[in-house]
Amino acid sequence: MNISVERKLVGQSAYEQIRSHIMQGKLSPGQKLKLNALRVDYGVSVNTLRETLMRLVSDGFVEVEGQKGFRVKPVSIQDLEELVELRRTLETLGLRKSMANTGGQMDWKAKLISTHYRLGCMEKLMMEDETAHVQEWERADREFHQAIVSNCGSNQLMRYHAQILELSMRYQLLALNKRPFRGQAAAEEHRQLLDALLGDDVELAVEVLSDHISKGAQKIPEL
Repeated sequence: MNISVERKLVGQSAYEQIRSHIMQGKLSPGQKLKLNALRVDYGVSVNTLRETLMRLVSDGFVEVEGQKGFRVKPVSIQDLEELVELRRTLETLGLRKSMANTGGQMDWKAKLISTHYRLGCMEKLMMEDETAHVQEWERADREFHQAIVSNCGSNQLMRYHAQILELSMRYQLLALNKRPFRGQAAAEEHRQLLDALLGDDVELAVEVLSDHISKGAQKIPEL
């Protein structure tokens, strides 16, 4: 294998592992990220780690501390509230645009159905065992909500929404360490949302989505 390609694959693997561990709190908010320790834990070079951590800085999961140090970005209620407001604004706008865009409606609705089906399966598994399925559930939840805005016709909106969604999902995963999975309530909200989307009821879909985003944040305990 080409050395540069292999390095990219190793870097991507390290990025995904570190990001996942930050999302789940295995690397805790505010924790200093020491390169030598991370090099051993993730089996990559210091140079690759620096590149990976700078990418996570750009994505909003890591902060630069001092000249060369890094730490996991802290969490706060204020940050959560800002993320929720931004997510609600972008996602409801993307929903309206996706429903108004007459092109690609059949493919869009098929995507909604398929991503919701996967999410529903993961929600059932999460209700049986949270710890074993949390990573797959987070991905399924994120993919369903990204599918909602995927027919909006705006690459910029989708890009910013994906970033805000991922940052807000971090709070959902961290909350699992302090309270049970929202489970049945969240699953019912997703079902109502899908029904409104497939039934072309724009105002109901916006109402259900806004309520769903707000309720998810309200169930997060004090950080």
